[in-house]
Amino acid sequence: MSTRFGRAMERLHRVGQARLADSIGNYVDRNGAVLAQGLELQVDRNVERFGEGGAVDRMTTISTLRSLIQPLDRKGAFGIGSETWHIEGTADDDGHLIPSYVVP
Repeated sequence: MSTRFGRAMERLHRVGQARLADSIGNYVDRNGAVLAQGLELQVDRNVERFGEGGAVDRMTTISTLRSLIQPLDRKGAFGIGSETWHIEGTADDDGHLIPSYVVP
């Protein structure tokens, strides 16, 4: 059973994602099997990621609701149109919204 705060965060992310999503795409596992179709995705380019030694990298992230990408394969990919974006890592995971660092 989720807490009142957890339910509020889930609703916040669900409503926010519906407004901020700028792409529709699919989620596939590492073997290419489609796990979810027609996902509302938020694509952010030039996100700063601090690498080893304090170096700053510019990355692309794709965010979606965690509940829609079950089972979660952290080595999967997102397909948007003719592009495939492979998940390289997770930027943050609060249990509701999951932004993933991706590479083409």
